[in-house]
Amino acid sequence: MAKNIILNVENRNTFGKKNRSLRRNGITPVHVYGLKFDSLSLQANEKDLISVLKSAGRTTPVSIKTKDGEETITIVREIDRHAVSGNIQHVDFLRVDINEEVESPVPVILINQDKAPGTAGGAGVVTQGTFEITVKAKPFDMPNELEADCSVLTDLETSILSGDIVLGEGVSLSSSSDDRIAWIQPPRVIVETTVSEEEASEEGDESAEDSTVSDEQQASSSDDS
Repeated sequence: MAKNIILNVENRNTFGKKNRSLRRNGITPVHVYGLKFDSLSLQANEKDLISVLKSAGRTTPVSIKTKDGEETITIVREIDRHAVSGNIQHVDFLRVDINEEVESPVPVILINQDKAPGTAGGAGVVTQGTFEITVKAKPFDMPNELEADCSVLTDLETSILSGDIVLGEGVSLSSSSDDRIAWIQPPRVIVETTVSEEEASEEGDESAEDSTVSDEQQASSSDDS
């Protein structure tokens, strides 16, 4: 079960361009919506918010707690960043029912890449094609990440599909089961063209003939003039 992450917030009364003054003072606007309840315009300490986002990612529930003690279970839905600085400008949190399943994209990481038999002797390298898959689970059953075990990649014909990933209890796959997660990519082969001595000799003879013809043409040209 996912750990309980709490973000303390306050009600927000500034909107639009006025939010710039909040950000200058280390406060970030946040928004809570969903489950057919009224949306909430809130604000959070920037450092606290960054810490929560690092811990929760896009899958772990975050408990939004106001000063009056009211708590709302949410998941991170949208993070708006400044186009140049990358600083967080705004965060949207989606309310969730802890007893109802939700869909969320979950990162897939590769493990045991050095144990993939298909890479032995420089036969190839492990390549990842899909970096996240969408799964369905109750909020506190949602995994932070999923693992793809590369030790099953025995040769160039073997691949790991999304349907092969072990999801865990209470988690089901929502996206396609045929997405290729990882496989063995053969090394690039550099084809070098070598010229044999015989071919080089023939090329030399042709060059000499061209030179002879050129000399004869020049002599003929001189006679004509």
